[in-house]
Amino acid sequence: MSGTRDPSTPDSKHLEYGKKHECVVQVKGQMEFEEKEGKKIEVTASGSGVIIAKRYVLTAAHVVQKTKDPYIILNGKKIAIKNVVIPRLFKEENTGPYDIALCRLNEDAIIDFYPELYDKDDEIGKLCSLAGWGMHGTWETGTIYDDEKRRAGSNYVDPIMFCGMITCSLQDKSKRTSLEFLIGHGDSGGGLFIDKKLAGIHSCIYTGDGKLDSSYKDYSAHTRVSIHKEWIDLIINDYEKVIKMIEDNS
Repeated sequence: MSGTRDPSTPDSKHLEYGKKHECVVQVKGQMEFEEKEGKKIEVTASGSGVIIAKRYVLTAAHVVQKTKDPYIILNGKKIAIKNVVIPRLFKEENTGPYDIALCRLNEDAIIDFYPELYDKDDEIGKLCSLAGWGMHGTWETGTIYDDEKRRAGSNYVDPIMFCGMITCSLQDKSKRTSLEFLIGHGDSGGGLFIDKKLAGIHSCIYTGDGKLDSSYKDYSAHTRVSIHKEWIDLIINDYEKVIKMIEDNS
C-alpha cells in the first residue's frame, strides 16, 4: 500500500510531491506462497527501495529476503539486484530495528540526486517526508486503490521509539502538516527523509483499531538508518575494494 492522506487534500498533490522523490523506486521479484490446501504458488511481490548510490539500494529486509530474482524499476527500466546483504540479527517472523537490506545492482542506476544517510540521534520531533509505491486511499477509507504510482507526503517523527524504530502517526488538527501522510504495507522499503537525508526505511504498520489499513488510529514504524550507517558504509567500502581488485587483475 502506498499510503493514506487527509480526505480534504487532493491526491494530485501527493502525486506531484512524489515526483520529487526520484530516488524512491519499486522493488519487485517472485515470491513463493503456500495456500491452505498445501499447494505452493509463485506471485510477483512488490515493495519500495531507495537508491543511495549508482549501484546501491536500501530496502526493508522482509521485502527481499525470500524474493527470487529481485529487481528495481527506475523510470520504466528494470535493473536486476545482484547481491543482497541483511543484518544477521534480522528475524523473518517479525519486523524490528534490523529490518533493512543493502542491495547491489547489476548496473548503474543514474538519478539526479543520491540522498546522504542520516547520522544523528535527534530524529524525534523532526519534520519528515515519506515516499513509496502501491495502493492508496484516505484516512477514512484506508488503502483501497492500486495504480502503481509513487506518492509522498509529510509528517512529524513521534516522540516514542518502538523497538528502537522511529514512528509516525496521524497528528491532531493543530499539528498536522499540509501534506499529512501515513504509509501502508506495500510501501515497505521506501524512504523517510529528514533535511533531504535518508533517516528511515519503511518497515510496518501497527494498528489501534484492529485493521491494518493505514486509517485513523494506525501508526507506522521505520527502521532507523542512523544506527546502520557504519554497517552500510563498511560493506559498500569493502565490496567496492574487492570489485576493483578483481577488475585490476582481470
